[in-house]
Amino acid sequence: MIKNSLFLLYSLSIAWLLAGCADDNQEARQPKVEVSVDNRQLTVNESMTLRFGGVADQVVVYTGDKDHQYELRDSSNTGFVVNKQLFTYSYATPGTFKVVCVATTYDTFMGASQHTDTLSFVVTVVDQSTAINAISATVTPNVYYAEQTADTWVMRLPKKQLYNNREMAVNAQRQRLNISVASDSARVFVDGAPYDARAYYDLSVRHQLRVVAHSGAVANYEYYGMVYPEFLSLSVDGTEAQLQRSAYYQDLLSYTVSGRTMTFTLEDDVKLLADGKEVASSSDIDPQATYTLVRTHADNPQVKAVTRVAFVTQ
Repeated sequence: MIKNSLFLLYSLSIAWLLAGCADDNQEARQPKVEVSVDNRQLTVNESMTLRFGGVADQVVVYTGDKDHQYELRDSSNTGFVVNKQLFTYSYATPGTFKVVCVATTYDTFMGASQHTDTLSFVVTVVDQSTAINAISATVTPNVYYAEQTADTWVMRLPKKQLYNNREMAVNAQRQRLNISVASDSARVFVDGAPYDARAYYDLSVRHQLRVVAHSGAVANYEYYGMVYPEFLSLSVDGTEAQLQRSAYYQDLLSYTVSGRTMTFTLEDDVKLLADGKEVASSSDIDPQATYTLVRTHADNPQVKAVTRVAFVTQ
């Protein structure tokens, strides 16, 4: 008798629970997509902002670029869930993209009876970037970077560098050149020919660089190659000075000397300066002065290569 009463009470409780849930269930509202877009004409990496003001329990945006196409949603393409009715997105590549906004509502009971509404529009993304990020050359074991001033790039290379504690000549006339541009869609030309990362270039001379953006915009740059200057010969009181290169500072030459009066020869485009003033051969070494060898580019006097010179007395 007790068992039957307990079973009846249990059955009535389940029935009441199901009935209560059914009574509390609310049918899904009719979804409606209402979206405002701040800009449909974008440049690469410029943010697009969507603001949602419609009716939905959930809003998903398919941006239309790779892996986010609404038509391919059944083939692993995905959308982005809108949070707090605001969505921002920037495109990494240029093109014309179909953006689809999907508003979804559900019944309150177990999320049944899904209803959707969609709205689509087209966004055009252009790439006008003609910027060069970096120019470099790898000469094992070092990487040399060009310096930029406005539309001018200057790369300075040494005549020799230390590798495994041995001097190694640097052939600036035949090196690979790495030109990194801001956009993957841009094309680069060197002296009118398409840039080839596998080709060898003379990095000791002047080159004309041109970057053509995907949109057709063009920017021109000048590359100047310079070699850090060195003495052709240097002796102090008739004894040849001993050179010690730095493995870390390619613009530093340290000379061990014993004596006072230095005699030297230089290339025609190089000057020896002490505290900014030109020094002639057969001058005495001033231990308090800062010495530099300065090479000036023949085509542009603003472009220089400066070597620091340190005299170390034995």
